[in-house]
Amino acid sequence: MEKIDVSVIIVNYNTKQMTNDCIESLINCTKCNKIEIILVDNASTDGSKDLYENDKRIKYIYSEENLGFGRANNIGIESALGKYIFMLNSDTIILDDVVSKLFNFAEKNNDNSLGAVGTCLINYEKQDLLSFGQFITSKRIYHRLLENLKLHKNTFEEKVYQELNVKGFVEVDFISGADLFIPKSVFSKINSFDPDFFMYYEETDLEKRMADAGFKRYIINVRDIIHLEGGSFDDSVPFRRKILMTKSLKLYINKHFKGILKSQIVALSFLILLKDLLKVNYTINQNLTLIKEIFK
Repeated sequence: MEKIDVSVIIVNYNTKQMTNDCIESLINCTKCNKIEIILVDNASTDGSKDLYENDKRIKYIYSEENLGFGRANNIGIESALGKYIFMLNSDTIILDDVVSKLFNFAEKNNDNSLGAVGTCLINYEKQDLLSFGQFITSKRIYHRLLENLKLHKNTFEEKVYQELNVKGFVEVDFISGADLFIPKSVFSKINSFDPDFFMYYEETDLEKRMADAGFKRYIINVRDIIHLEGGSFDDSVPFRRKILMTKSLKLYINKHFKGILKSQIVALSFLILLKDLLKVNYTINQNLTLIKEIFK
C-alpha cells in the first residue's frame, strides 16, 4: 500500500456545491504530497450522497444523522491512514499547495511536542480572518468587556501578525477548526474531539487538552485558504446558532474550570452575553433562554 502523508478530512452538511469547490481546489493545488480525502457527510439531503458516493477520488462516509463537527471528524480520524490529519472546512477554497507547506513545517518541527499547525485564513479580498485565539481567562474576558476603550484594546492579534512577519510562525493558544493540521499520533495521547460538543468550542477544547499535555500549536505565515464564512458575532447571527455557541461555551467552562474561578468565568461570560445581546433583535423569550443557558 502506498504511503499516505496527509489525510484530509472534510465534513459536509448540505453544502454540496461549496464542498465540491473545496475538493476541486484541494486536488488541483496539491502537488507535493500523497493525500487521501475523507468526506464525512452529516446526513445531507441536498443531493450530496448521489454526487459523492461513487466519487473515486475520495473516501465517502455517510452518516444517517447529523453528528455535528467534532463527532463527524472523529469518524474520519478513525479511518485515516495518513501520518498527519488535516481537518478542512467545506466552506474553504485552496489557492496554492498549502498541504506541502503545512507538511514541511510539521516535519521540520515535529520533535514530539508538535500538537497542531494552522494558516492565516483570508476572505475573497485577501483580508485576514479569525484564524487563531486565546484560551478563556478572566483577563481575556475583561479585555473583551473593555475592548471599545482604546486604553484596553486587546492587541493580541496585532502582536501575532507582527511576529509572523518576522519569524514566519508563532505559537498560539488555539487554531481555528477551519484548517487544523495535526500529527495522527497526537490523537492517541489526548483522544479525539469530545463528542459532547455538537458545534463551537470543540477545537478549543481539543487544543486546551493538547496544551495541558505539553503539545504546542502554531500559526504559520501562509495565506492560501479562503474561508467563505469567517467572521465574528454580529446582528446576522441566527438565534439557533447563538444557542449552540452558548451551550458549547458553558460546556467548555464546566469542563475546564472549578470552584471560585468557574463562578467568576460564568459571571463574566454573562456580562459578555449581555453586551452581545445589545447588538441583536432577539425576542425577550430568546434572550431569557440564552441567559438561562449560561447559568445552567
